[in-house]
Amino acid sequence: MKSKETNDRRNDIIHGSSRPEVSVSGGVMGDTTGNKGMKLAEINNGDWLELIAEALAAIPMEYKLLIKFKYFENKTNDMAAESLHISRALYYAWKENTILCICLLATQKGLIDPMENLRIG
Repeated sequence: MKSKETNDRRNDIIHGSSRPEVSVSGGVMGDTTGNKGMKLAEINNGDWLELIAEALAAIPMEYKLLIKFKYFENKTNDMAAESLHISRALYYAWKENTILCICLLATQKGLIDPMENLRIG
């Protein structure tokens, strides 16, 4: 895919307003961050899969467990926090740190440009 097309598609995913998905059985809201991440991974699949593998090797075990519970076992945020034996606030801090680690690595690899869509105010 051409660079401009890739950037346009990436921007649409990141800045687009995706409707939250609702689970029919449980009525639980979907994970918009995870959904956007999956869509972003489809753009440069090989590069992103390699990046995720590298990030998983580098992040602390607690963050790996968070990813396991949230994205591989499909636990709700509260259930994942409970499985990790941490507060809800700490869960969200760890989740944000995990995302930041992956974003920093993606920036280093040139998969995202943090200055491209800098919004101030």
